[in-house]
Amino acid sequence: MLREMERNSLARVEPESGPTLSTREEQLLNLAAQGLTDNAIALKLGISLATVGTYWGRVRIKMGPLNRTELVANYLQSQGSRAIAQLRRENESLLAQLDEHARTATMLRASLEMFQGLLETAPDAIVLVNERGTIDLANEQAEEMFGYVKGELLGKSVEELVPERFRVQHVANRENYNAKPVKRRMGEHMATMARRKDGSEFPMATALSATNTPGGLLVTCIIRDLTKPSVDVSPTNLERETS
Repeated sequence: MLREMERNSLARVEPESGPTLSTREEQLLNLAAQGLTDNAIALKLGISLATVGTYWGRVRIKMGPLNRTELVANYLQSQGSRAIAQLRRENESLLAQLDEHARTATMLRASLEMFQGLLETAPDAIVLVNERGTIDLANEQAEEMFGYVKGELLGKSVEELVPERFRVQHVANRENYNAKPVKRRMGEHMATMARRKDGSEFPMATALSATNTPGGLLVTCIIRDLTKPSVDVSPTNLERETS
């Protein structure tokens, strides 16, 4: 409603363009608007008093047979109207950009909500990690697997999900993957140890998939607890991240 009112306030008739004045004629009017006499204007511009009179004559031909004060007043009014018209055009452009950003944000929120809904219905634990290694999204299964309450994983470093002794190597592995991201299916690489919030550990297998987004690379990690049944990867192949 406010946006519509703003548009209505801007939808006024644009002022008619005034006469086209030369640079010297505009200098004359601007100096007169500052209170300078014709003698002072002549000194300021380095021209004769007669030439100043000639320029006043040219201005009157373009703006009408008005006295000096009226010419300056009309000129200032015209300049003010032009400035206001320019501001209105810029405001209209800004409002259009804001509307476009709002529509884009709405579409992104809808897509994110749909994606979050899909994450929550997935049987596996899933976390989305940005290129800095920060967890942007985590479904309920991931929170339960690692012992965190709802929303607690968001903003944490993914390295917190691996034992401390493996973190340095895990950072290197993650950076190498980000440099050359490929889709990695479950069981195509060795398993690794995971760390719950309470410090307990368990072997896990992951599937990775990277997507380029406007905010940078986003890696989807599907995680399975190898101590649970129906997991194909053998826990005996635990990755030795320190090697």
